[in-house]
Formats: sequence, structure tokens, C-alpha cells
Amino acid sequence: MNKKNLSSNYDLQVDIGKKIFMEYDQEMLIRRFHLTADKMWIYLDYLHTPYRISRKTGQIQENLTEDIWRECRRYDTVMTIYDLLCYPKTETAPGLSGSWCPVSKFAVMGGPDALGFSQKYAVLFQNHIQQLQKACVSLGGIPQKSFAGADLTCMIPVTSYFPVLLQFWEGDEEFPPKLMLLWDENSMAFLHYETTYYLQGDLLERLSQKL
Repeated sequence: MNKKNLSSNYDLQVDIGKKIFMEYDQEMLIRRFHLTADKMWIYLDYLHTPYRISRKTGQIQENLTEDIWRECRRYDTVMTIYDLLCYPKTETAPGLSGSWCPVSKFAVMGGPDALGFSQKYAVLFQNHIQQLQKACVSLGGIPQKSFAGADLTCMIPVTSYFPVLLQFWEGDEEFPPKLMLLWDENSMAFLHYETTYYLQGDLLERLSQKL
């Protein structure tokens, strides 16, 4: 599939996502995650950026400045937001376990290689650990006490109710740089397994742009 067809397919999936969102009980979603809403919009923060969802069409808009909003059609962003709102099976929000694990723990069968996907970003972040930490903080990240020998550990709230943990190890003469995202052990109550890859790609791309 060429880039043009791939882009068109992503565009189509965004429009399908809007229609699926409109099938959900919006009042229940608002109550579930204690979201701010009015007659026109449902509001939430995603990776430290304000977004709103049209209650009439399901369209997602991103806040550019205080008074300016623009439709967001970035596939990874849109599909992650819809999934984090709509996937949970209960009327109340799922609970977090407080324990972290790699995404591979959730794979029933072999899935995409998360470490392989993130390696290009690990190379990009090499020798820029202070800038990486500042980029994480700019996305709402909270530096954590390091473990497993990581040079940087930062908890990043994806939404107000769902965080991920980023770890980065600088490379040396023996080992290449390494980047990992860890997930709460109860993450599969919040989103589909496939969505973890949309979210990872979105997060890492935003960090790379801030560098």
C-alpha cells in the first residue's frame, strides 16, 4: 500500500471512529471519568494538551490557543482517545494496579516488536537525556526514582486517569541506547492491546518533536 492509499485509509478509519463513538452513552462516559462537558462538547486532556469531542458528530478537536480549536485527524491520537473513553466494560472507571510491566505481557500471540519500534527514538534521544526529561515534563511527565539502572524514569499521564512509564538508558561502547514504555498491569481494562502501539507511536513522536 502506497503512502497516499495508507493516508486515505487512516482518514476513513478516523471517520468510522466518529460514528462508533456516537453509539455510546455520552452521559455515562462523562460520569465514568469525571469529565467536563457542556451541551456541545466533552473535554479532556490527552498528553497534556486540551481536546474536545463534539457531542453531535463525534469529531475530536485540539486546542491550539486559548480560543482556537482545530479538528484533529491524526490517526494515532484520535483512535487512542476514542479507545480510552469507550473500551472499559463497566460504568465506573477501571482501577490501576500501581504495578508496571512491558506490553509483551498482554500479547496472547506474537505482536509487533515494541522495542524494535522504539529503537529509532532511542538513537535520537542518545546524548540528549536532559532535553528528553524536559520534553517529558512538557507533556505532563513526572520524573520518578530510577530503577533497573535506567538513566531516566518518568511517569507520563496520557489522560487524567491513565498513565504510562517511560524509561531510557544511554548507550555506551558495549550497548546501544534503550527506550521502554511500561504499562500498568491493569491496562487491558482501559484499552485494546493494539491501541498500546498507537499510543506509543503518538507519545514518542511528540517527544521527538519537542527535542
